[in-house]
Amino acid sequence: MKMTIEIPEDILAELMQLTGHPTKREAVEFALREAARRAKWRRVWSEGLGLTPDELAADAAPKPSDLLDAPDIDEAAVQRAVAAYDQRRLRRARLAAGDYALNEPQAPYGQPKP
Repeated sequence: MKMTIEIPEDILAELMQLTGHPTKREAVEFALREAARRAKWRRVWSEGLGLTPDELAADAAPKPSDLLDAPDIDEAAVQRAVAAYDQRRLRRARLAAGDYALNEPQAPYGQPKP
């Protein structure tokens, strides 16, 4: 589709230099595809991949086929991922309920955080 748009020359020149695309058209197409790819990944990760904490832990648990190429599964990392998922889920629930409070309690000015 042909379209006329105004793109700042300095931004386009920097994009061409950084990506190595020799033409403006290739650089713009690359930027559009990259923006779409990033938006898709942001949506996938913000939705939590559709797994519950139990499903996430079960998926990360060792399986018989893992013995062929035994991975070093960091159980602490799995627990941190589950805890982070729980925090995101609770925060989403709070925001959906209209609670827009700060993420952590704030101490009065000059006082240490609780």
